Amino acid sequence: LVDEAARRRAEWALIRRMNKSFEGPVDALINWRFSMRITRLLARCSLAVTPNHVTITAILIGLCASWIASRSGYAGFALAGVLLEVNSILDSVDGELARLRYQYSKVGQWLDNLSDDIVDNLFIVAVGVGLGGVWPWLGLGAAGGRVLVSLTTYVSVYRQTGTGDVFAFRWWFETGKATADDVYDPTSPITWLRSFGRRDTYVFVWMVALVAGFPPWVVCHGLVIAAVNVALLVLHFTVFRNRRAAAE
Repeated sequence: LVDEAARRRAEWALIRRMNKSFEGPVDALINWRFSMRITRLLARCSLAVTPNHVTITAILIGLCASWIASRSGYAGFALAGVLLEVNSILDSVDGELARLRYQYSKVGQWLDNLSDDIVDNLFIVAVGVGLGGVWPWLGLGAAGGRVLVSLTTYVSVYRQTGTGDVFAFRWWFETGKATADDVYDPTSPITWLRSFGRRDTYVFVWMVALVAGFPPWVVCHGLVIAAVNVALLVLHFTVFRNRRAAAE
């Protein structure tokens, strides 16, 4: 590296390689422009900021977003949506920083995944509370369905791998796929279809809906995702049960 400009280019080239190869569309098109700049700043920072520190910061921002959403009003909903998107961007930063510094840990993995589920489910309920009427109950229904799917996924993955890596979960039609890169093949129509249920996508959609003044979309979208995933879960276990019965 002959000068400072060359060093900065090399640094940026290294950080640009810290993304997941199977990232969602919003992460790939929008969020990385913010997350990787934050990652670069933290990598240069003299303070000993770890990926878990970033995750905890993201959790606090997500909880703040949920509280604000529960207070109702256009300004509150809009601000809550923006804060949740900040949470989503930081959700990329902790992983990028972990890969950059080789600071992987099972605790960090569990903290990251569980916090995403907790924040998102609280946010759906909070928006329902902010809307009032029947919406809090619809929000609870959406959150309940999502919790059921998440718990089942975590238990299944932990039994198979001993980790909390949700990307290790395989639906019945994915059993022959060894890696997450195989599952999230960008050339597959299924990958693009399932992108609507990935966190980077739906959090961004929620933010747009809240800023546009349509908060019911958050609860409705949460209900749709929950219903689809619960239906897939029932079908998943039905298929595996039939396969076991046929093999006996």
